[in-house]
Amino acid sequence: MECLKKLVYLAMLLAVCDGSSEEINETSVGSFPPLYALEDWKLCQNPGDVYCIVDALLVSTNSSPLLQEIQEYSSRTLKHFNRTVVHRGVCVTKCGGQDPDTWNVAAEGCINTSLEEYGLEADVQDVGWCRNNQPTPMSTSARVFVIVCATLLAMTLIATGLHALEYRFGKFFGNKYILAFSLKRNWKMLIYDDKQRNRNERTEDLSCIDGIRFIGTLSVVLTHVTIIHVFAFIDNPDFIENLYEHVSTKSAFNTPLWIQAFISISGFLSAYYLLIYTEKHSFTWKKCVVSVLHRYIRLTPVSLFTLWFTISWLPRLGSGPQWSWLVEQEAQYCTERGWYHALYIHNYLTLGKLCMGHTWYLAVDMQLHVLGSFLLLILMRWRKAVIPVLATIVIASMAVTGLLVYFLNLTPIISAQSPETVRNMFKGSAIMPTIYLPVWVHFAGYALGIATAYIHYNDQNNGYKLRDSKWFSAIFHTSLLLAAAVSVAGVPFLSDSPPPSWVTALYASVDKILVALFFNVFLLGCLSRCRSVFRDLLSWRGWYSPGRLSYSVFIIHFVIMRFTIANNPQIIHITGYSSLSLLIVGTVLSYLISVPVFLVIEMPFIQLWKAVMGLDGPKKDAQAQETQNKIDLVMNGSRRSGQNVV
Repeated sequence: MECLKKLVYLAMLLAVCDGSSEEINETSVGSFPPLYALEDWKLCQNPGDVYCIVDALLVSTNSSPLLQEIQEYSSRTLKHFNRTVVHRGVCVTKCGGQDPDTWNVAAEGCINTSLEEYGLEADVQDVGWCRNNQPTPMSTSARVFVIVCATLLAMTLIATGLHALEYRFGKFFGNKYILAFSLKRNWKMLIYDDKQRNRNERTEDLSCIDGIRFIGTLSVVLTHVTIIHVFAFIDNPDFIENLYEHVSTKSAFNTPLWIQAFISISGFLSAYYLLIYTEKHSFTWKKCVVSVLHRYIRLTPVSLFTLWFTISWLPRLGSGPQWSWLVEQEAQYCTERGWYHALYIHNYLTLGKLCMGHTWYLAVDMQLHVLGSFLLLILMRWRKAVIPVLATIVIASMAVTGLLVYFLNLTPIISAQSPETVRNMFKGSAIMPTIYLPVWVHFAGYALGIATAYIHYNDQNNGYKLRDSKWFSAIFHTSLLLAAAVSVAGVPFLSDSPPPSWVTALYASVDKILVALFFNVFLLGCLSRCRSVFRDLLSWRGWYSPGRLSYSVFIIHFVIMRFTIANNPQIIHITGYSSLSLLIVGTVLSYLISVPVFLVIEMPFIQLWKAVMGLDGPKKDAQAQETQNKIDLVMNGSRRSGQNVV
């Protein structure tokens, strides 16, 4: 009873404190012209009608107290949208625009009519992403995409049929290349851990990673639910702005720090499996290059297939007042930037043109794997250099980040991303390209993952059991709370009076490092089988299949949410319930669609690559079997870490 009283008291205290000193004046905001508005899409479907997205600056020929209030409100750029620029969906041909040269004047006239009651006028800045009711001709890219899909389906059916004959005649009539496309084989890999027969006490400890991956995937989807609403036309943008006024949601804005968990897992798995492999085999420059190629094959087929679909077919699958803004715009940007995605360097592109923006993590992951492979090549040869090299990487990352934040007068990531910045696809953001997207920012978290691999590997070899250590058990059980505290500590940087520059620089230099450090302590405890209900939950074998689908879900979930929002013919009213609904629908559909993506694209290309490289054929002796098992471990570890968060 005493514990219950304390919990109730804590909840009441948070409720009282859950707000800022300056709440949004809802009455004042209600007097502003709507930030977004859409004319009825159905009334713009006659032959020759054109529907456009229009941006217009609010102006007034006379002194306007309302306009001054709007400008003052918009000057709080950290928390508010720029209300001095309104965004409209306009049927420009209904406004008298008969050709592109007259659309600006026509749109301005229509918007001015809607602004008369406010005593304001519109100065049209841009008329774009126009769409008429004529069907879009099928492009060559779309035709080739259909041919490729038909070919993949045919190969899958043939391979599955030939594999089925094996049960009747006791012989497979195809070869190892055809077998790669068998649904029967790939389904087994989805629902049954074929590495179980090769598991020992070492690899069995890694079962908790599947649970971490599943939870991480859900957190990514949840984060993108908010982002997709900021991109869209909503009738209550103050809902988004109010998120900047409460401690709970301010804390949530800083959760992207947890991406260090996935960075650390990537570094851990790469190093740990390599340590096992090098017990009886050498790791050479050639094998280092092959490891990079393995990673490329793991990530690329699903990523480029989704990118190609986004360019060629997604724009043809819907319509509506926001379709050109949310879907066709992305297709155009992806057409311009597709090759950067194929080379995994799109995290260095100029912001403002969003093309599968969530996949920036794949670029960072690929770059970290390249750097990490060559770093591990050095550390495997000179193991005494492990501690000084990894410590140097961590300290250098902290120093450079702190100095950049201090001298460039930046604020910590993500906490300082205003809704207007997000709406413009982070155009003009100085924080993102400086201390969030570059690979060097995340190298320290990767290095801590490598350090965890060495600690766990040495503990296993020396028979040391961390779960029997009382001091480590205490740190393990508090590690996630400490990491969460680091995230919550970013709340003051969203206040009306942010901390001094030196405090900002100090926090920016240690936030990612501390989250990565505390997570690696938690990971090490899970791997060491420390007694914990949460650890047991993460190690449940039921996470295996959802874990294997995590990469495909990560790639396609944002496409599904964008499709769902863009197909809505009405302006969107965002609420907690609508966000929850989108989260559930987006998650369920993503997992359902990821099953055929895994069976027909992801796993077949992985198996085909192994067949081409001679890693999937009959074994001549026990030593060859053991070698294959070790190679499978390295490749499996590479796959486990190929996913993310924002």
